[in-house]
Amino acid sequence: MEMRVVWRSLRRRWYLVLALAVLTLGATFLVAQRVGETYEATGTVLVFPPSQTEGPTGEMSEENPYLSLGGVGQARDVVVRALTSKQVGDAFGEDYPAGTTFEIVPDYTNSAPIILFTVEAATPEVATEALSSLIDRVPVELEKLQSGLDLPAAQRVTSVVLTRDESPAATKKALIRSSLMTMAALGGMGLLLIALVDGWLSGRRDPDPEDLAAEDPPEHPLPVSLHPVHADDPSPVHAAPDRAAPAEVTARLVKRRGRRDARGEAS
Repeated sequence: MEMRVVWRSLRRRWYLVLALAVLTLGATFLVAQRVGETYEATGTVLVFPPSQTEGPTGEMSEENPYLSLGGVGQARDVVVRALTSKQVGDAFGEDYPAGTTFEIVPDYTNSAPIILFTVEAATPEVATEALSSLIDRVPVELEKLQSGLDLPAAQRVTSVVLTRDESPAATKKALIRSSLMTMAALGGMGLLLIALVDGWLSGRRDPDPEDLAAEDPPEHPLPVSLHPVHADDPSPVHAAPDRAAPAEVTARLVKRRGRRDARGEAS
């Protein structure tokens, strides 16, 4: 369906468009009231390398773990993958109310192996509790990964909590997102339905003069006279064709052929 056809349909059914606008605004207001503000809590965890490393000769050496943070980036990625699995998501959904969401991603703003946690919930208490439960799973996942390696504690990868929000901040991201989705879905579907209904009703009556005027010109234009016309002369008047001329020519041909046949018989 062309846009100009849709525009003419909406202009003809302006009263339906006005009713749709009122309905869309009302539905958006109700959704915004129902969703309301949410609370966001964030936290960060540093994946910590072991304090002892084994040298080529088997000797253990002590070193500052902060100098080798780049060597545990893969361990950080494995922990993030484990925390974002379907199993953890299903357990999180059973423990907390509907609408509580979380996001666990590596912190790409620096080169350190840091995990960034973000939890969004309807109340600050739920947001704080959900954030703590996710952060507490980091050492559990690291222990699972290293349980079969039979390593001493000093050679294991551990984690350190860097930040944890105790007072979640109010945010309107969910409210704005839900309102925009409601407005776009209801408004778009409503306008399309109005255009379809108008097209169906227009097909049952005489065509609109605007539609006829907007039709494309004929592919073969009418013939134009090539005879020059002077400005001071009136338009030439073409005489009607003489229908008796072909009959007269045919009679002459018949007489000529008859005389030719007579001469042939006489000879």
